[in-house]
Amino acid sequence: MSARRGFTLVELLVSMLILGIIGAALTKLFVSQSRLYDQQTQLRQARFVSRAAINAALSDLRMVEVTAGVVSATPRAITARVPYALGVVCANTPLQTTLSLLPVDSTTYATAGFSGYAWRDTRGNYTYVEAGATVGPDDPSLCASANVTVLPAGRVVAVRPPLPAALPPVVAVGTTVLLFQRVVYEFKTSAALPGRTALWRTIVASRQSALMVCRGRSLVYFAAAGVAENVGVCLVVLALSVGTVSVVGQPTSLNSKRTVGCRASRCLASSV
Repeated sequence: MSARRGFTLVELLVSMLILGIIGAALTKLFVSQSRLYDQQTQLRQARFVSRAAINAALSDLRMVEVTAGVVSATPRAITARVPYALGVVCANTPLQTTLSLLPVDSTTYATAGFSGYAWRDTRGNYTYVEAGATVGPDDPSLCASANVTVLPAGRVVAVRPPLPAALPPVVAVGTTVLLFQRVVYEFKTSAALPGRTALWRTIVASRQSALMVCRGRSLVYFAAAGVAENVGVCLVVLALSVGTVSVVGQPTSLNSKRTVGCRASRCLASSV
């Protein structure tokens, strides 16, 4: 019976070399896949953060009235009058104006910070009333006597000061009125991530601030992170970044206008 032949030293070395090459390739593959997974996870988190902030801004901005909704704008902040309730006039007296409000989400109404109201004239122009403005519950019978229906889950409120006394009752009743709150969107230092920039949303009347974290250090990163989720917003930001944004602010009426400009690459065109 012949002896079984073993492996030579050269064969062992070649085998070890081949195994080493295969092992190195597999290790590199595993490492690259792990890094790709981590990168995709971070991108998803960035998109989620930016999407939440952009959606909040869009929810406010789509309700802002175009002629005087924006109060002021700076390179890092913008203030706007954001409507949170809509109604019609039931009665107008020298002391107050009674409104029948359409149903609105109870949480939205409870957390809103009332800053004033705006009424629409027969030409479609809005006049804003803020100085000394107050709102409170009122008697629904006033709306019933004016043949104004109060919808289920709707509210009847009174605002002061009232609409101009010069408006005839036949014109005043049925006038559209918006209740609004002043909201400030501002880029400043993040409280959650030191050294990073975050988008803050602040309701002026209640001084309630909400932090919408931005993982980047600039507005450019913040806008880019939302590309996959909100292409329309990204295109607007990119289009405006080459020029100057002009917004018309009107503190009290349509007769007094102020134009403010800011670079879109440094100014977020949104506010609440």
